[in-house]
Amino acid sequence: MKKIIILLFFFASSFYAQETKTETRATTILKHLKNPSKDYILAVSHRGDWRYAPENSLPAIQRCIDLGVDIVEIDVRLTKDGHMILMHDKTVDRTTNGKGKVSNFTLAEIKQLRLKNACGVKGSIHQVPTLKEVMELAKDKILINLDKVEGETVKEAYEILKETGTIKQAIFKGRKTAKYMLDKYGDLMREIIYMPILIDNVTDAKKYVEEYSNTISPFAYEVTFPSTDSNNFKQIKYLNAKNITVLTIPLWDDLTAGHADEKVITEGPDAVWGWLINNGTNAIMTDRTAMLMEYLRSKNLHD
Repeated sequence: MKKIIILLFFFASSFYAQETKTETRATTILKHLKNPSKDYILAVSHRGDWRYAPENSLPAIQRCIDLGVDIVEIDVRLTKDGHMILMHDKTVDRTTNGKGKVSNFTLAEIKQLRLKNACGVKGSIHQVPTLKEVMELAKDKILINLDKVEGETVKEAYEILKETGTIKQAIFKGRKTAKYMLDKYGDLMREIIYMPILIDNVTDAKKYVEEYSNTISPFAYEVTFPSTDSNNFKQIKYLNAKNITVLTIPLWDDLTAGHADEKVITEGPDAVWGWLINNGTNAIMTDRTAMLMEYLRSKNLHD
């Protein structure tokens, strides 16, 4: 009997060790996203840490991984020959040494371009990455927030995630209604992580949230609000009560009622990030990645 107990203990210990081994940084972040807490605020970097390396570049994403950031927001567009590459604008003009629409370039032509830095200076050695390259870099380490995919290229992005084994590391998002997304993508909407955006084009915020809650049941929303009187802002309390993650994006004043990243410099982080947290934010997207990480850790709100 004693031998049986020892064997059972051995197998149980081995099973626990295997389970623990499969826990990656990415799965831990996903748990935080699904279970928002006042004690842990998710840090989201806008286009990667573009103050360190060109926006939407592999080094900018690697920098976020090194800093311990939870999620990187990137922009994805299709090339002429159907490849998904990282680019915010419809053209390559602002961020590379080339000119023209992304949709007029093949991937091979895109790879001949070189990215500019944040000041628009040419001469970088960095290429425009593909979504596949990004997901391979991010695998097991960080979550990726897909912008510009919205209701257009969900299927194309999903195929890349499936190929790289990173379906649970990518957050799709968009402004479309629940009905639109379900009509267009059907059961696929239940396989991906989808985050609706409450933004200025949503005329009835309460109805928008209710329709999603009754169908897809998202565990996170991106919420923007030009003032605290807006209906979008009023939905934050409801989302908090339902234990749903609220991501706010203080990139400029109209997105967070005047509490924008730039005011961190003049008024201090408590007046911006602290105010957002006190008003129901569980995740913050920033253009000042290193500063946000330092602030959250100083408040014991991040590892």
